[in-house]
Amino acid sequence: MDNVITYNNDKGLLAYIQFLASRALRTQYDGTDPVFNFEDALDQTEIAQLAVDELKKIPEVQALFTERWLPAPIDLDELSKLSEGTLGNVYATEMKARGFDPNFYKKVPVVDDISYLKMLWRTTHDIYHVVAGFETDISGELGLQAFVLAQTAIPISIMLVSFGMVLISLYQPAKLKALMTEISRGYYLGSHTPSKFIAQKWDQFWDIPIIKIRAQLGMNPIPEN
Repeated sequence: MDNVITYNNDKGLLAYIQFLASRALRTQYDGTDPVFNFEDALDQTEIAQLAVDELKKIPEVQALFTERWLPAPIDLDELSKLSEGTLGNVYATEMKARGFDPNFYKKVPVVDDISYLKMLWRTTHDIYHVVAGFETDISGELGLQAFVLAQTAIPISIMLVSFGMVLISLYQPAKLKALMTEISRGYYLGSHTPSKFIAQKWDQFWDIPIIKIRAQLGMNPIPEN
């Protein structure tokens, strides 16, 4: 891989510090673009290529990389018509209740394995929330990132978990214990779920009850505190 960012040329570290500083100065939510921009800045880090190399050792994931599979466009109204308890119905219900757009993510051209992995993750991220059972608040998001980190050490999950701990400890220390509990729950659940979420073609699960999907993936959730 050409022009790999390492500690010695510290561009990855600089990108992280700049992102951390910019987020710390925000007093209001200003969307997800900064997160996606930061993720894009990590493309040339060594961990980005390492994540791809490790994932491609898994036959099901290698098949996705070869096919360049991405889920079909999501129609919340159509998914809402599915039976209660199915992934599609629950997903659509929760997305509508929160006012979320399933196509909120920043699009990038798929030109190599790293850009494909980013789009695969971005297009399925909200499905992970529903199947893994994590809320969409800060603690829930970082719990999910810890789940992903345990299963797939993609750069943005590593950075967001570390960033979240730094930010909460500095500016909302009373919430640190609850955050660490959720991060611990996510990491435990991710490391004890044998089937990789990143290996699933999620739009083939829409009409299947979530409880059956979790059983199929081997999930054994630990109780929330």
